[in-house]
Amino acid sequence: MNRFEQALTPYMDRRVLAAWVGGSHAHGLARPDSDIDLHLVLAPEPDDILLGRTDRTKGLHGPDITITTPIPLLTGLAKGAPNTLEALSLPNDCLLLDAGLLHMLAPLAGRLTSRNTIDMALGNVKGNLHLLARDGLDERKRRKLQGETMRLLASIGHVTAGRDTDTPWPCRLDADLDVLREIREHGMDDAELAAQLPDMLAYASSRRLHAPDRKTIRETERLVAGLMKGLVDGTTATFPMESVPAMLEIRSRMRPHTS
Repeated sequence: MNRFEQALTPYMDRRVLAAWVGGSHAHGLARPDSDIDLHLVLAPEPDDILLGRTDRTKGLHGPDITITTPIPLLTGLAKGAPNTLEALSLPNDCLLLDAGLLHMLAPLAGRLTSRNTIDMALGNVKGNLHLLARDGLDERKRRKLQGETMRLLASIGHVTAGRDTDTPWPCRLDADLDVLREIREHGMDDAELAAQLPDMLAYASSRRLHAPDRKTIRETERLVAGLMKGLVDGTTATFPMESVPAMLEIRSRMRPHTS
């Protein structure tokens, strides 16, 4: 975990609202050599909140760390972005720290999952298929991309099948893990994978989800605003940054990488 400590050294004076492991580990598809994707939501300083300087996101590489503040998280949820909604459905083994941010938003996950979510996921599928059609993609990356594409298609099917019950966008598809792990390990035929897209487009179109719900978005905004107000008046709990590598170390000891 030293590399995470080193990467986070410039941020050691910051406080943390939430931290989690995303990517293949959160999806249940990690291999022993899979990198850890770390996500952090930092608590803005009271001065930054009062001066409107709270919309910040930064990506670090080697290791992969995404550092953001509550406003970009709120923006992603309001748009129905699948990769943001995943944070509200995390498996317990991937949630490292939460000062209440994700916990308070999780009940809204189903209502925030909208037709925008499906459209974005379908767009990601099309982009992945375009990449798979290129020459020169090494086999490991190809299998990973195939597994991710199939995961997106399965997630779309899962959500649209439960459209009347406000099914949230899933992070880990337990019922499909064996198939997805097999693809990740051994790959599949690109043409067979691409052939599934027209059927999924037709299925999703026939079971069109609701449009983004302004009432739910306003409720989400109200919850985040309350948390930000608590940061100004000192009533919102936070964690010290040094807790993050410590929790990663505990996780690595308690749960070996999925093979």
